[in-house]
Amino acid sequence: MPETKIVPKDRFARLKVYLKRYRRYLIWGGLSVILANGLMLINPYLLKLAFDLLEQGAAPAEILPFGLYILGLAVVAGVFRFMMRRTIIWMSRKIEFDLRADIFSHLLYLPRRFYHTTRTGDIMARLTNDIEAVRMMTGPGIMHIANAAVSAVVAVGFMLYLSPKLTLFSLLPLPFMSYAVNRLGMMVHHRFSAIQEYFSVLTSRAQENLAGVRVVRAYNQENAAIEDFAGHNKKYIELNVRMIKVQSLFFPLLMMLAGSVNLAVLYFGGGEVIDGSVTLGTLVAFFAYLAMLIWPMIAMGWVVSLYQRGTASLDRLNALLAVAPEPVAANGEGIKKPFSQSIEFRRLNFAYNGQNTLYDINLNITAGMTVGIVGPTGSGKTTLAALVARLYPIAPGSLFIDNHDINDWNIKSLRSQIGFVPQEPFLFSDTIENNILFGQENNDPELVRRSAHAAAIDREIEEFPDRYQTLLGERGITLSGGQKQRLALARALAADPPIIILDDATSAVDTQTEHIINENLRRELHKRTALIISHRVSAVKDAGLIVYMEKGRIAESGTHEELMARDGRYAELYRAQLLEDELRNM
Repeated sequence: MPETKIVPKDRFARLKVYLKRYRRYLIWGGLSVILANGLMLINPYLLKLAFDLLEQGAAPAEILPFGLYILGLAVVAGVFRFMMRRTIIWMSRKIEFDLRADIFSHLLYLPRRFYHTTRTGDIMARLTNDIEAVRMMTGPGIMHIANAAVSAVVAVGFMLYLSPKLTLFSLLPLPFMSYAVNRLGMMVHHRFSAIQEYFSVLTSRAQENLAGVRVVRAYNQENAAIEDFAGHNKKYIELNVRMIKVQSLFFPLLMMLAGSVNLAVLYFGGGEVIDGSVTLGTLVAFFAYLAMLIWPMIAMGWVVSLYQRGTASLDRLNALLAVAPEPVAANGEGIKKPFSQSIEFRRLNFAYNGQNTLYDINLNITAGMTVGIVGPTGSGKTTLAALVARLYPIAPGSLFIDNHDINDWNIKSLRSQIGFVPQEPFLFSDTIENNILFGQENNDPELVRRSAHAAAIDREIEEFPDRYQTLLGERGITLSGGQKQRLALARALAADPPIIILDDATSAVDTQTEHIINENLRRELHKRTALIISHRVSAVKDAGLIVYMEKGRIAESGTHEELMARDGRYAELYRAQLLEDELRNM
């Protein structure tokens, strides 16, 4: 099912918000551009006056003031050029900061389905390369286009004043240059879009192989991974070379045009000097203005490249920002209250990606009850529990929390009251203490130790050299599977939520440790509403209600004794696991 998107009509709509926010930098930068270029473009005219005096046989003392004026104007223009960079480039850095922060914030509120269909490498490419391309467009791009525009307007004004005829010869190649820049610019845009798309593939492949490096090594697939990455890397380079071929035409083309203009001015202007129509000083000044126009002409090619790259990246960022975030509630801010009564499923049906996974679920869980959910793999146990935290969109009238439709709840208020321990726990590259206290404002060492003890991980932590200050690797890679699960359990208990969901939270621990955890959990869960999902009946047999699920439906429900007396699927599963344990202990 595709994500809902809110596509802006104007490609630059979001960028305009940032430009408006930092318009002060833009205004001061614009003034600096005008003053820096205006002052520098006075110098060729002063040079004309000096040459005219020299042609008339003036003394050196008469020429010296012009040299001082030129030097003074260059120094002042240099100050304004510094201010130009300080304001406009700073603005681009601030926009980069805000854009990256806004995108990261947006990502945190996107629905779970988005992360199931989007590669991590693709997201990282947009947060790095694409944002940098947009920054280059809004910083150096704006600065150089303003620079080129002001230089061109002022220089052409002086050139028209000096010689309209020579100015006409100078501007003749302009239409051809405009056409060439536009054509090459579009080619750059399409090729850069392809590069950015493939960069996402490249980073995704690298991320997958590095995250799964233990699996790669276990199956002796290092060489295969290297060859596969080399193939992707080669294609990425080939795409870059294709774009470089187009970009390499910009500067030679522009320099050829500049050279042809100089040649034309030298031919016609030289003839006019010989004829006495214009002075030598006028021709020197004209060449100086032409020289000052060459850089804007060259910059135009670079700016067009920046613009095409920037718009290609901006389109990718807009596509990401257009994905609609999770709704907070159906009506305004939604319900914000402590959970106190019940969780009720009323004829709930649920489909994911067009495939039905839950059918006609009717279940009432009163506050303080412990509910065990068992069943074969793929029966819908995890999906059922995930819906309580509204990790997926739910049809109205299907699930009620305290007799209020879950869609009417404020999602932050709801989730703050739920402790969730998933099948595959995620730990951050931080200390053990900070992982346990994740999301907690109270930095209480005693709470950390108490939670670790309840999760039966405290003794092992005490054996680490740095104990609770031990730094974990990425995703907790330095811990075993059982240790990660117990640390995630400690994190959930530390939050002291009224509702706790344990999704096969002890599947990676041994039977003895599981028994200790279950004993500790009995003391912790009596004051909470608990949903315990497990493949092992031993983890749920003491629950007040046990639900056996099969093919997305509730096949049986009741206490352990009631289900054993029915001699149905649950009883069959219990006897099979009991036999396995006896055989294992023989």
